[in-house]
Amino acid sequence: MTISTQPNSVAEREKKPARRAKITIIGGGSPYCAGLMQSIVHNADSLRGSHITLMDINREGLELIYTIGSKLFKHAGIDITLERTTDREEAISDADFVITTFRTGGLQARRLDEKIPLRHGMIGQETVGPGGFFYALRSIPVVAGIATEIEKLAPKAFLLNYTNPSNIVTEAVAHHNGIRIIGMCDGPVHEIPQMAELAGLNAAPGKRLYYRTLGLNHGNWTTAVWRDGIDVLPQIVAWSQEYTDAHPEWNQENYEQAMIIKLTAQYGAIPSHYLHYYYFPDKVLEFLHKKPTSRSEDIMAMIPDILAHYKEEAKKDVPHLTKVRGGNGGFGDFALDVLCSILNDTGEEWVLNVPNNGSINFLANDRVVELPCRVDARGAMPLAQGDGGIAVEQRGLLSLLAEYEGATARAALWGNRRDAIKALASNPLVLSYSKAEEVYDEMAAAHAQYLPERLLK
Repeated sequence: MTISTQPNSVAEREKKPARRAKITIIGGGSPYCAGLMQSIVHNADSLRGSHITLMDINREGLELIYTIGSKLFKHAGIDITLERTTDREEAISDADFVITTFRTGGLQARRLDEKIPLRHGMIGQETVGPGGFFYALRSIPVVAGIATEIEKLAPKAFLLNYTNPSNIVTEAVAHHNGIRIIGMCDGPVHEIPQMAELAGLNAAPGKRLYYRTLGLNHGNWTTAVWRDGIDVLPQIVAWSQEYTDAHPEWNQENYEQAMIIKLTAQYGAIPSHYLHYYYFPDKVLEFLHKKPTSRSEDIMAMIPDILAHYKEEAKKDVPHLTKVRGGNGGFGDFALDVLCSILNDTGEEWVLNVPNNGSINFLANDRVVELPCRVDARGAMPLAQGDGGIAVEQRGLLSLLAEYEGATARAALWGNRRDAIKALASNPLVLSYSKAEEVYDEMAAAHAQYLPERLLK
């Protein structure tokens, strides 16, 4: 059991003087980064004197985020400089932190990840199943290239990886070279407080919940939730059972939340908000087929309105962003919470993705796992969990997922078509060589421009 006694508020963290740092954001022209600019303003005292470099190949998006950020910084009067570049090596050179947040192939590629598997009778989703597999194949070669540049140009830098699927990408880089990488996902930051709130167990104002979440990114269980030092998970489980009994029917609007709540009631632990794909695949597939649009299509329909809002606000002396992609917190706040914990050596506790090295006793030592880490100037130090309270009947799926992720990382880094198909066939949502081969060839052809030649033959 780990109950953190670390600083509980921004004010407490800011008692330590900040040191100057160069922070590079690769994917800095993404709509998500508008929220990050706001988060930098909110964390200005912890970042004072730092230098932020936005890097992106999308010049228009880069200029837009830079304009918004510059005006927000100027209005706030903060001691942080901001610049932008399309030159990745220039951005990385001498950086202390490199944040990766980009999508190779954009939302159009995500649309293919969601649509093609459905034609083969499989779940189509961004980070799980065949869709998540091909997202990894597109992302890993790019992030591995960034890691090589970091090793050469900024060998002491921390790579904070937000590029999905975070666990597999982080695993690949961890085996690719010796740079310091931490896999990031703000899922637990949102999911656990959300479940606590549904059960009427919010954290007190100015404080946060602490939780024992462990397993894999998008494949974890939370086996304790501490509110003012008291584990309130039993109350959350009791509420989940009451909700499940009162809402036995699922529909298009509530099925995902209802599945998560049911799993919480049945297993006595809170699942990652992606585990329902594995525990209810037939039901999820049924609902996905009924929905006329995919999630990527829904997002693409929203983006023009968000960008129009950004462009309008960028014309003003003081931008006021009310339509922020990803929400007004989340990605930006969590990224900076972790970064500031390293920069200011706070020892704060966060759930992150790092090599296991024995921290979880039922997963292989060389797999990247998601678990509580103490974060200070050394980086993210995993806190040993043993089995972490995860029951035997829950471990089999996590072990299978972990080895699938390892096989996928190896195929993306060094493999050929045969290696990749074998990795895909081991995915719990596939588990068929013939189906893996069929969906692989169609998706590889669709994504050919983003894949290494070796994966096409």
